[in-house]
Amino acid sequence: MLDVERRWTARELAAEVGVCHKTVLHILHDILGYRKIAAHWVPHTLSEVQKWQRYAIAQDLLNRYQREGDDFLGRIVTLDETWARSYEPHLKRQSNEWKHPGSPRPKKVRPTQSNVKAMFIVAYDIDGVILHHTVPQRQTVNAAYYCSFLRNHLRPALRRKRQHLLATNPIILHDNARAHTANVVTDLLRRWRWEILEQPPYSPDMSPCDYDLFAKMKEPLRGIRYNTREAIIRAVGRSLLDINRSGRADGVRLLPQIWQKVVHMGGRLF
Repeated sequence: MLDVERRWTARELAAEVGVCHKTVLHILHDILGYRKIAAHWVPHTLSEVQKWQRYAIAQDLLNRYQREGDDFLGRIVTLDETWARSYEPHLKRQSNEWKHPGSPRPKKVRPTQSNVKAMFIVAYDIDGVILHHTVPQRQTVNAAYYCSFLRNHLRPALRRKRQHLLATNPIILHDNARAHTANVVTDLLRRWRWEILEQPPYSPDMSPCDYDLFAKMKEPLRGIRYNTREAIIRAVGRSLLDINRSGRADGVRLLPQIWQKVVHMGGRLF
């Protein structure tokens, strides 16, 4: 039956075959060695060329880390933009409840997104969050605005908080959004002699902001409704301050493990 249709539930199999539910589970798990898994969601379907590009870049970065060690990681400053909205729903795992066998599964209605939201640009390194910047309402983060952020916010913040990085020249890790890769941005960083770390396209699993910081930043906001943009801004500020105090912004430290995993997976997304 499973060779024909893999989506049977254990109870459906029990009813079809005429045995009890526990017997079906015993056969599935203990005898056949099956487990039921959900589809793996990935942000993009990668071509073979893109997989090879991810593999090659990850291998190069891993080799560099093996040569330079933590001095390499210590120079990396990673940054990206994200929205925080008036209501961030709980994650699936945050909504889990203990139930008796056979109890109906609880239902949640997907909330309608409100227009109350704020965009943030957040930068952090191996020592924690350097700064978070609130983008003005109705302002698009284009190349000109991103240059302005680098010049008027990030560089002064490094001068105040990370003078050693300016002495050794930081390594900027951001994704391939148009605002980040525009000529005016790359020219500005080159004039400052800041290195740009190579990042393959469609690779949020290789971006510390995506796989680490943003999820931690939004976790305390989930399940709470904020009525004003100012309330969202204050909540994000409190969350990032708590992350810094507890030392939980460790995404940059995890980069060698991420690069190793990309190499192990042959460039596939994970």
